Amino acid sequence: MNKELTDIFEVDSVLKTLVLCVLTIGSYLIYKLYRFSNQINGHTELKISKYFILTTVILFAISLASLIYGLVNIHDLSILKSSIVIHLVSSVFDVTWIVMVRNRINQISGSNKGDILWLNPFITSIFHVIYMQHKINQSLVKAAI
Repeated sequence: MNKELTDIFEVDSVLKTLVLCVLTIGSYLIYKLYRFSNQINGHTELKISKYFILTTVILFAISLASLIYGLVNIHDLSILKSSIVIHLVSSVFDVTWIVMVRNRINQISGSNKGDILWLNPFITSIFHVIYMQHKINQSLVKAAI
């Protein structure tokens, strides 16, 4: 891939990303994945389907709403139990989206296993967009030097 990360992404605070992911109960994670996907789709041929993105966002919203509703009605555990399926389906879509964005960033940067800019799948699975933003920042700083 002949595109550079500098042509596609912007530097953003990793600390801000971390804090917002926690404070928004994961909603900022979805926002960042959406931003990364739009940046990838707008500047490369490695498109992520808009239908997939829309489906994932809707599933996340339903999952989050059912979780909040279940917590508000904590006295009735059957509500929380009944929302387990939607949480599992939503989680599968979320993880798939994270992997898609990770793989595309690695392809765009031309990074391979062991390279400094390579997004490690294990670390990505734990820190998601926080780690992605860190690696993007590293790439942009490296390109500026």
